[in-house]
This record gives sequence, structure tokens and C-alpha cells, in this order.
Amino acid sequence: MQRWILAGAAGLAAAGAASAQQSVVVNLTGVQLRNATNQFRSSAPNTISPAYRYHVVVAGMVKGVGGALGLLYPNPTPLATVMEALSPGSSAALDSYADNCSGTHPFGVPPTTQAGTAPVGIITVTYAFTLATGIDATNVASFSLTNVMLSPSALVGYLEFTSGGATLTRVNVCPANCDGSTAAPVLNVNDFTCFLNKFAAGDSSANCDCGTIAPILNVNDFTCFINRYAVGCPT
Repeated sequence: MQRWILAGAAGLAAAGAASAQQSVVVNLTGVQLRNATNQFRSSAPNTISPAYRYHVVVAGMVKGVGGALGLLYPNPTPLATVMEALSPGSSAALDSYADNCSGTHPFGVPPTTQAGTAPVGIITVTYAFTLATGIDATNVASFSLTNVMLSPSALVGYLEFTSGGATLTRVNVCPANCDGSTAAPVLNVNDFTCFLNKFAAGDSSANCDCGTIAPILNVNDFTCFINRYAVGCPT
């Protein structure tokens, strides 16, 4: 399961846009898993506030249209059920967490690609698709389905969402609470000790400033941690 992240408050996404929320849904009704067909949907005008962690769930009902998929799934069937039939274990990618180191937007959840071969009725299907979610600079969430392959397409048909959505929900985490304590005061000297130990061990979670240039862990991470500690935990 991938991991993904959300933080503090956000304002309005843009003039006339809805207020930012704890959770937002991208409606997937009508989206097709169809050979050589890319799909994109957004949550506009609904938005979601920035955070350090998000819970991302893609769920819905799909039906087959034409070909073998139309014969096997003529009625709405849970997406997870169809994915498990194609590739056992693949539905785990539909429920995941994403960490957003900076706690700001834009933020892209690392995409998930599924690919392989599977029997669909009497046909052996070659399939592939990339599923991605993200949040743009105006706090609008999005869902995309790209690089779709269902071959031989004329015999396989395609899948279409009859209902469902991609739901992104803010997870309340406090990056300054390094030791994960819950007793008041949550932020204390133990968090500094925890951060120093992680830094010394080269733990990637000590990359407070989200740096990507070597050395990844440096004095900027200390400054970042002190600033986050001073701000306190988001409510």
C-alpha cells in the first residue's frame, strides 16, 4: 500500500469556488476503462485544504460494455471485484495513504500502474492502466486513468463506472510530534531527541524541508523542524 500526506488551513480555491473541506470526492460516474482512452475528472468547484497526509479511496460500481466484459459483468459490479478477477491483490491500490512532505499544494499522489495478462471468459486479455490522483494549486482534486490497454479490444469490450468516486480525506498528523506521543504536552524535548536520532540514522523522515539535492539531510532540516515545532500541531 502506498503512503501519501495534508496540513493546515487553506483559503478559497478561487473566486466563486466552494470553501475548502476536510474531504472531497471526484465523481467517477461515466468514466470508462477502455482501450487507448484516457479519462480525467476533477472535484471542481469543491476543494480540500492542504495537509501532510491524505487517505485516498477509489470505489464504485462498474459494468461491462460489449465483448467478454459485457457478458461477464452485464450488471453493476464493485470495481474491486473486477480488479481482483483480472489480477488478484490489485484492488489494494484502491485504498491507500499519501504523504505530502511540504504540506502545501499542488500535490500529486504517486501513480499506480497495473499491467499483465488474465483470462476473461475464453479470451486471454493483455491489460494495463495507470491510475493517479492529485490536488492542484487551487486545492481542486483530480483523478486520471491513462495508458489504458485492453487487448484484443474488439473481443474484450470495456468497463464503465455506473457510480462511485475517488475520495481524498485529510489525515490529521503533526510533523513536529516526532515521537508520536499523545500525552500533554504533545510537543516536548523528546521530539527533539527523536528528530536528532532519526537525522543521525539517515532516516528519510528527518528530511523536514523535503530537499532533493544531496546531501538530502542537512542543516536546513534542523531549521525546518524548529519552525514546525514553534508553529505547533494543526487542529
